[in-house]
Amino acid sequence: MKNIDKELNTALKNVSKPSWKFRRRAVFGSLIFAAGIIIYLLVRWDSTPLAETMTLSAFGLMGAIIASYIGGAVWEDTSFNKYSKKEDEG
Repeated sequence: MKNIDKELNTALKNVSKPSWKFRRRAVFGSLIFAAGIIIYLLVRWDSTPLAETMTLSAFGLMGAIIASYIGGAVWEDTSFNKYSKKEDEG
C-alpha cells in the first residue's frame, strides 16, 4: 500500500496543475452575458414582473457562477496539497 501511495505522489508531483485559461473564459463570458441581460432590462424594459424575475435570475446566475468558481479553485488546491504533504511527511 505504501508503494502505491509513493507512486501516486510521484506522479502527482510530475503533473502540473491544469490550466484555468478555459475555465476563466467560460466564467467571465457567462458573467458578461448575465450583466448584459441586467443592463438591457434596466435600459429597455418597463418595470414588469417578467423583467424583475429575469433580473433576479441573472443576479442569481452570477452568484452561482462566482461561488462555483471559488469553490472549484479551493477544492483543487486542497486536493493537490493533500497529496504533496503526504509525500513530504513520508
